[in-house]
Amino acid sequence: PAPNIQSPGGALPRGPLYSARFMAYALSRTRAFGAFGLTAVMLLGCGPDTPPAGPPAPGYVGSAPLRRLSNDEYLHALRDLFGGLAPADLPPLPADTRVGGFENDARSLGPSDVRIARYEEIAFRFTSLATEDDAALARILPCGTWATAAEQDACGELLVERFGRRAFRRPLGPEEIARYAGRFRAFRVAIDFAGAVQLTLMALVQAPAFLYRIEIPGLALPNAEDPSIVPVDAYALATRLAFFLWESTPDDELLDLAASGELLEPSVIAAEVDRMLDDPRAVDAIVDFHRQWLDFDRVLLPEHRTRSPERHPEWSASLQLATREELTRFVAWEASSGEGTVPELLTSRHTLVNDELAALYGVPGPGVPDAWIETDLPDGERAGLLTRAAVMASHSHAASISPPIRGAFVLERVLCRPHLSPPAAADLSPPVPVAGEGPVTNRVLFERRTAPGACAGCHDTLNPIGFSFEHYDEAGAFRQLDQGLTIDASGALDANDSATGYDDAVGLSAEIASSAELAACASSTWVRFALGRTIEHEDGHLRRLARAAYDGSGGELRSVMRAIANSPEMRMQPTEQE
Repeated sequence: PAPNIQSPGGALPRGPLYSARFMAYALSRTRAFGAFGLTAVMLLGCGPDTPPAGPPAPGYVGSAPLRRLSNDEYLHALRDLFGGLAPADLPPLPADTRVGGFENDARSLGPSDVRIARYEEIAFRFTSLATEDDAALARILPCGTWATAAEQDACGELLVERFGRRAFRRPLGPEEIARYAGRFRAFRVAIDFAGAVQLTLMALVQAPAFLYRIEIPGLALPNAEDPSIVPVDAYALATRLAFFLWESTPDDELLDLAASGELLEPSVIAAEVDRMLDDPRAVDAIVDFHRQWLDFDRVLLPEHRTRSPERHPEWSASLQLATREELTRFVAWEASSGEGTVPELLTSRHTLVNDELAALYGVPGPGVPDAWIETDLPDGERAGLLTRAAVMASHSHAASISPPIRGAFVLERVLCRPHLSPPAAADLSPPVPVAGEGPVTNRVLFERRTAPGACAGCHDTLNPIGFSFEHYDEAGAFRQLDQGLTIDASGALDANDSATGYDDAVGLSAEIASSAELAACASSTWVRFALGRTIEHEDGHLRRLARAAYDGSGGELRSVMRAIANSPEMRMQPTEQE
């Protein structure tokens, strides 16, 4: 049976236990965690095939009507609600479960006791900073003076109304305002004004209406041409746009347009999308999309804390972090100052380095501790993300490199090609030369290991891609020789049913960058990110829009985002949802 609670729109949150009980019940009433859903989320669902023909399927962006904010969305929303405050040493949130590499999948975003407790602690940290003195209060409060009890109560009610609208992403109803304002007055009498402000803010950012995106379908009159769909609620549309383009809560401009109803006009949506894409928060979203898509964080796993001390005594925790930081800085630079295209991300030699990373790459560094400078990496050695140290090191072992691991990464993440896991009996240890044989290249060792017929079926595809990265060792450093022998990094990319040859990873990156397979994978992956779930058959129209935008702009990131944000799917919803 349902817990004895009121609707989320009219209830006053009664602490973490209440929120957890409400969400557990609400999630149980959606289809998100059904047996089919648990099976479906295991599939990436964004392959390079041609999207199926068909009309728009409005509402599929919101086909999960209840979803928790991901960790990044939650922290970005708090940052924007509290005017950029950044409390030190926030307690870590439990990691979001990744589905197909992404952390925003609605079906995996459930609550937990630990998470609810961390929400309370994080809320305390933010609100403590926001109320630490009169200057801080002046920045958060919507009133100019609070000298008397009457002014304080009026200020508290206005705070509930205005801050609550930003936090809940919609106006609070009269009953909600009365409940929160009543608690504010009780807190003021029992503690003091600053304490009342802090506790009220804590209540608002622990409420289900803040922690979860809740869409209630079927509230508007059906479309006369198609009774099965309706325009999405204007505040829900503002929320969809903000969390897609900014990974954060809507700002006042979006909410004002939602309040007037203008936001539902396609021309207004288009103008707002352009405005939002010009905001620095769009760069943050672009970076985070690529972080998840291409698994930037893999290099930070414990297995990559060390490298072979004989070959790489310079590898350290700080260098490990620097290789990861480079990826963020490079994508952010491309999105804000560079061409801002997917092909450029795979071919550009431009990057940013600190002294440690510059030494690894063999280029001049800034010469100042903790400083980063722009530079071009050596011609013929590096090209885009696939050849950067973090990607190469994170797809290696501590003392050896693995062409199959590198090949599998490119196939699965960059080209959206599924691949089979090795059989249970497969020998996964690094191959070594036969005793007394003498020097043998890594490529020859792996060719021998994977030559048997049982292996060839997969490795005929994996190896040619993986071998292209033989010039990069386990730390991602470039090398000319392997065991004193010439490196053969040539291969062929089986793209678009034709074998395309290349000499090394720089050539491979160029072939991938110009391939239709990358265009299909990247555009579909953006759709998957926007939807916050795996791709379904009904998403064919949205995938076609994204692909057309990709092809028409040469893979420009903002063009793909713009096409998705302006799509019918973004602004419509079904009249009924299971």
